[in-house]
Amino acid sequence: MQYRFDRFVLDLTHLRLTADGQAVDADARQLQLLGLLIAAYPECLSRQSLLDQLWPETVVSQWSLGRLVSDTRKLFRELAFCGELIETQHGRGYRLAPEVAKQLHRVAASAETGAEGETAPVAQARSAEAAAAPAPDVGVPSSQIAAAGVREGNFWRLFSAVAVVVVATALVVYLITARRIPDDGAPLVIGEAPGVRGRILWVDDNPDNNLSERRHFESRDIAIYLATNTEDAMTLLSMYRYDAVISDMGRGEEPLAGFKLMERIRGKRDDTPYFLYTIMPSKAQRQLVEQRGGNGVAVTPEELYGMVLPLFDERSASAASKP
Repeated sequence: MQYRFDRFVLDLTHLRLTADGQAVDADARQLQLLGLLIAAYPECLSRQSLLDQLWPETVVSQWSLGRLVSDTRKLFRELAFCGELIETQHGRGYRLAPEVAKQLHRVAASAETGAEGETAPVAQARSAEAAAAPAPDVGVPSSQIAAAGVREGNFWRLFSAVAVVVVATALVVYLITARRIPDDGAPLVIGEAPGVRGRILWVDDNPDNNLSERRHFESRDIAIYLATNTEDAMTLLSMYRYDAVISDMGRGEEPLAGFKLMERIRGKRDDTPYFLYTIMPSKAQRQLVEQRGGNGVAVTPEELYGMVLPLFDERSASAASKP
């Protein structure tokens, strides 16, 4: 079974991806993830459902799924795909982005020649063929995946090694440069659009998970700055002024990273409004955040907007009232 969208053809039978007819080095599980989301659209798939199907009979954490989603988004960004690929439904799971679903067509291919036949929207293909044949399994035996990888393995291993060296070098240069910036409290204006109402520091090791939320704030003239770990967040807070901090709860192997960041900020007598954006917080967690100086815990985008946007509305009203 093959699907076409934008410049891409996704072959779920053989777990292959091409862009403009050229093979793409993609992890088989990334393509399985897309296949599951396509099959479920317009429904959202829960994290547990995806874990069970992508890692059958294997115990893995939800961070593995978050990393897989992030890596899949990154793969398509590097292939110059513009727009959202996978939607994060906070508190529920993940869904194929509607803009991708609108472009998605099923491709009929000849088994002998591989020639493409007529295409039809996913919704039409699903309704037309569901009665005639069961949906094919997106899984492929590991031996078949390994055999396909051998053909291009040498080239892509070399390509990957070079890419790692380039990225590592760029990261070192960035870290060295960032720490040479004087701690003079100067406003952060690099790349910032004119006329912003304020700034938010967003701390999350998977920033793509919050793409739609960040766009919502930016559409209201609020600048967003990102940090993926506690140390970078503390460095930025020591150099620049922000109107709010939004953080996830767990990062990497630290399930309480967001809570510990809040304690470090308050320990420096920094009273910047601090909000946790997380999944299914317990009542005890909410109470502890309030007791230790946090300003709120949000689960849904609407809850987050309701907590954070009034800060900027108050600032705008105050500025307007000044002579």
